[in-house]
Amino acid sequence: IKAQKPSVSNANTGERSEDTQTGFDFSGRRFAAGQFPFSVWARLMRRTILDYEDELLRPLPFNGAEALRQAVCDYLYHQRGMSVQPEQMIIGAGTEYLYTLIIQLLGKDKCFAVENPGYTKIPRIYEMNGVRTEYVDIDKKGISPQGLIDCGAEVVHISPCHHFPTGITMPADRRHELLNWADETGGYIIEDDYDSEYSRLTPTENLFTTDKNGRVIYLNTFSRTIAPSIRISYLVLPPELMKLYREKMKFLSCTVSGFEQYTLAAFISEGYFERHINRMRRYYKSLEKEVISVIRNSGLDSRVKIIENSSGLHFLMKLDTELSDSELRKLMRKNGISGSFLSDYLCKPDNAREHIIIVNYSNFNLDNLNKAIKILKKIL
Repeated sequence: IKAQKPSVSNANTGERSEDTQTGFDFSGRRFAAGQFPFSVWARLMRRTILDYEDELLRPLPFNGAEALRQAVCDYLYHQRGMSVQPEQMIIGAGTEYLYTLIIQLLGKDKCFAVENPGYTKIPRIYEMNGVRTEYVDIDKKGISPQGLIDCGAEVVHISPCHHFPTGITMPADRRHELLNWADETGGYIIEDDYDSEYSRLTPTENLFTTDKNGRVIYLNTFSRTIAPSIRISYLVLPPELMKLYREKMKFLSCTVSGFEQYTLAAFISEGYFERHINRMRRYYKSLEKEVISVIRNSGLDSRVKIIENSSGLHFLMKLDTELSDSELRKLMRKNGISGSFLSDYLCKPDNAREHIIIVNYSNFNLDNLNKAIKILKKIL
């Protein structure tokens, strides 16, 4: 299989750093750059220079440009039913930066719980900052409230709308259980809504909206919906925590350039962002059907089970084999194929025998996929 040219990395997918020089990568660490409305974005950039001539040279507010915060608030209200004020929002350069802000706000003395399996960068950032981090297993509904009690967690970081890598969407009863845990223990829930725009089972109410006692911190990013290089994410704090943030951390400068913020504000407020998301949903839905069709028509169908979970831009493919994941990975690499397994995202990766590959199809070449599936069939 002819090696592909390097393409834009999916910065927040959670994939481990595999050998990207192989011929085909099931993890699909690529961004569908050809689908982005560059002409619209370029026009808005030119207009930003003219419309915000003076503002572009002035320091930004600590929590970001008001125009962008208002545009995001309006979008959240219409799309997620969230009634928040621009004063509750903080704009930052990527979710990793916002994670560190949360640590400083809540305190390093807190015990942070993360999902197991889960996005591996999150616990690494917490641990790097000297925070006690506990891994709590998930079940078919998501993270276990009893697990939070057992480990003594005071903060839990979850992705209830679209869990990575399983694709689970947390049902309403489990969300209420977690809110009860936070109310009874005084704990906080970090609701990481990453990639929720592409989940086909997005709940009408999220935790932040359901929360009545200021225990939920909402977090999202434009890295997946626009481009990883944009590096614009945002944090929504409940009123009491925002008051504390102003007292402790208002001196910190906004880490995103005003030029990009004003451009993105126009992109959202003028409806381009919503149209882009709708177009990409149709594109990815069609691509997913084609990818699954290639797999099922390859003769490999009897040896694989597709687990979709309506999980946006990836699905799980369980292989019928006696090989361990590490043995299978070695054989795949030897034949020019790479990929991530579900076992890679456990708190302690082991020589698992579940054989579940994460298939991130966001920019697959179907001809190369067809060749890779035939090679995988021979391996099995």
